[in-house]
Amino acid sequence: MERDTISSAFPLGSRLPSFELLNVDGKLLGSDYLTGARAGLVAFLCNHCPYVKGSEDMLISIVKRFQPDGLKTLVINSNDAAKYPEDSYEKMKEKAVAHVLPYPYLYDESQDVARLFDAACTPEFYLFDRDGKLAYHGTINDSPRDPSRVTKDYLSKAIEAVLEGRTPDPQFVHPLGCSIKWK
Repeated sequence: MERDTISSAFPLGSRLPSFELLNVDGKLLGSDYLTGARAGLVAFLCNHCPYVKGSEDMLISIVKRFQPDGLKTLVINSNDAAKYPEDSYEKMKEKAVAHVLPYPYLYDESQDVARLFDAACTPEFYLFDRDGKLAYHGTINDSPRDPSRVTKDYLSKAIEAVLEGRTPDPQFVHPLGCSIKWK
């Protein structure tokens, strides 16, 4: 699934919406977690998507690299677990432990948060500046399914720009991945 255009429902410059979801640790967590961040990243991922599987190690590395500089990250799974059991809350908890995820992994069972963001696929990234405005929307890199073929790291460049108070260039790169599995 590839989104061809910038979202008209959630365009660049949009404010971070308010939300709260169940984290894999059993606690509610949401947009307030990003308050005070120099850069706030919201990522829509899941467990089963081959594009997520192909890019998640890179995401973990990026998050660990930029956390000390003020990046805060929330990862959200909005897939329909009834149709895709690998994306269930229980499987999310297993993944968080197995991969030692350096970020909260939230379950959007109602899919309302994905709709707030006008999210279309996994993985899909939304980077907010220190004022909570959307500064970058798109893919992690130019080959999210096959890490051996990555030549462009769009997400790191966008995070660097936001942390430096600059506008990312580009601000939008077509998300590449599997469609969100809607109910």
